[in-house]
Amino acid sequence: MVEMGKEFAYFWLSPLAFNCPLPLHLRMDQQQQQQPSLLLDIIPIRTPVRHNDIDGFFFHSGHGGPMTFNATKMWGSSHILPRIEDSGRWENLPVCNIKRQQHLSQLEEEEGKSGAVVDNKVVVQTTVDTAKTVNEKKKPHRLVACTWTSAIHQRRGNERRISDGKARLREWIAFNLAVGFDHIYIFDNTGANATIFRLKGEVDPDFGTDKENNDSNKINDDLSSVTDLFPSSKVTRIDWPATICNNNRPAHNDPGERSSQYAAEAACRARYGPSTDWMASMDPDEYFVPMGEYTNWKQILDKVDREEGRSVLKFRSTRARPLLHTLVPTYDEGAKECTHEMAKKGNNQCLTKNESLTYLETYNCEYIKSPKPDRFARAMKQIYRPDFVLSHFVHYSTVTVDMAREKQYTKGRFIKDRTTNIEVERFVDELNEGVLIHAKTTVPAETFDRYKMCKLNGPSNCLVGIPCPDDVPFVDALHTKNVFKDENGKFCNCWMNRKVENYWLPKLKDALSNIEEG
Repeated sequence: MVEMGKEFAYFWLSPLAFNCPLPLHLRMDQQQQQQPSLLLDIIPIRTPVRHNDIDGFFFHSGHGGPMTFNATKMWGSSHILPRIEDSGRWENLPVCNIKRQQHLSQLEEEEGKSGAVVDNKVVVQTTVDTAKTVNEKKKPHRLVACTWTSAIHQRRGNERRISDGKARLREWIAFNLAVGFDHIYIFDNTGANATIFRLKGEVDPDFGTDKENNDSNKINDDLSSVTDLFPSSKVTRIDWPATICNNNRPAHNDPGERSSQYAAEAACRARYGPSTDWMASMDPDEYFVPMGEYTNWKQILDKVDREEGRSVLKFRSTRARPLLHTLVPTYDEGAKECTHEMAKKGNNQCLTKNESLTYLETYNCEYIKSPKPDRFARAMKQIYRPDFVLSHFVHYSTVTVDMAREKQYTKGRFIKDRTTNIEVERFVDELNEGVLIHAKTTVPAETFDRYKMCKLNGPSNCLVGIPCPDDVPFVDALHTKNVFKDENGKFCNCWMNRKVENYWLPKLKDALSNIEEG
């Protein structure tokens, strides 16, 4: 964000791969060095080449248009690059990391081993070798979590301002510590709202700034009141007031680009990845729940390391429903469906979460019964090894060790589906290992039409949860048609997680009680 508006219309996370210019024998001579052999500065060239379908600036038809970009027509024949001081730059990026190159040189030793060409196919066997390489030295942490969050945030499309960030974060931290995360890194984006208002010459009505001390940059409120409830050995808050490019809805014109979130995730992996075996980036409304006989994620990771050597565990994601019987009536003058005036006309009063209940208890009803179909892998979340995953982007491991290899090492063949290599990554067993519960907020206005929608053969999705008995079979092809019913023929639309209900909710309540007493 700059004074005149957005600096970039689009944000792209672009992994850059370099073929190290140092000869192999020089690299081998420097294996004992602790620092990289070469540091690189990158100066970005700001061009609108990848733009949009309307302008047609694309390089092939797969990107939406023909090769129509003409640099001379766009910038003229005398166009020059901007001055270095006007361009921005990344300095001292490590190239030729000795440890990684040593690992690659070891892999190159024998034909038929990892990365060699056998019968015209590139064979990749990084799982066990990688696990041995990354486990050579014990790290301070076994498993850590990263999140980018705020005390108040806008829903996609800026339709609603959600103000439950503190309550959610407090519960989410307590839960993650209970399930085995050693440390949690909170990238606090609360200050971004004040930044936007300050650039407009206004004051954020919810937070504002410290006027008494004439400090327009100090935010009166942030997430420190939550993170300070936990020991610093377990929770670290990083002030992260960077604004996003835009918050538009996905699959719409100029779709949302939450650059602040993407940069926070990249920063967390780069800063804290070297100190942990495994890490995960997720939102405070997402719960990684150990299932089956497991009560701690480290038990599962130990099994993976011992028996599989994989480096990425994946979770399919669906939006959970808030249990109808847990919700309470509310008014919301900011939503036309939920005003006092609408209630006076005899309409259904909107519902909201009961403040005396946890979010996990409220949203413990999945409208897609586990194990979830493969199509819900699109919005997956992951637990991954940061020394195997070199770049992670929200849902996906975009660059991994077995992708980032020298050009000659690949024999000119780059495998498109390398980030879905079953030898290095897999989905968790949702019934016997773990499951993701996505407790995304259902705002009061979404409960207004419940009597119309939440019935057999209702015209549209019922957004509140009416639990089905465990033995009611789930049929994916029918889940949008409102046809599921209990033994008495009554409508139901979701399934409760019994391990959450019977084991994790008591654990979570105890953990929250300890914080209050603490």
